[in-house]
Amino acid sequence: MERKSERETFEQIVKRYPEMDEAARRRAVARIAAGADAAHALNDEVVWAQLTSAYNN
Repeated sequence: MERKSERETFEQIVKRYPEMDEAARRRAVARIAAGADAAHALNDEVVWAQLTSAYNN
């Protein structure tokens, strides 16, 4: 069983990903609200942000 002190909040997780813009954060929140796993939703958005950055450079 997970202890509450060991769990990260959404804000703590998002701080690990400075490349995510506000739109990516909103998309992740919407996916989480729709029932997606928080870690997967955030990681997907980070991957898209990195791919977009690589493509644009």
